[in-house]
Amino acid sequence: MGFRGKLKLSRKEQHGVSMKFRVRDPRPAQTIQDGLRFVKNMKHGLAGQPDKYDEVVATMRQFMSGSICTADVVERVKVLLEGHPDLLRHFNEFLPWGYIRAHGPLGRLSV
Repeated sequence: MGFRGKLKLSRKEQHGVSMKFRVRDPRPAQTIQDGLRFVKNMKHGLAGQPDKYDEVVATMRQFMSGSICTADVVERVKVLLEGHPDLLRHFNEFLPWGYIRAHGPLGRLSV
């Protein structure tokens, strides 16, 4: 006597896509101008810390080349922009819906 029932299909098999990607992002799509505005604000906000600005830009280049993933970008930029809650909030606007972080008044991750 073996198992005679059906195996339950995963949500991905049932619907063709995982649930994670079925949730629509309610935010408006970001434009090139939005990206340029973020870079300008970041350059101004990190004016006294040019090495941090350069590291954020280098991280974005690594992401664009495919050498690091979204999760790595989020972790690196979160550290680099710590103490700049306005920049962290602006950075969040570019993240996929599942990666958005909440930041406290000092730019630290709020759990």
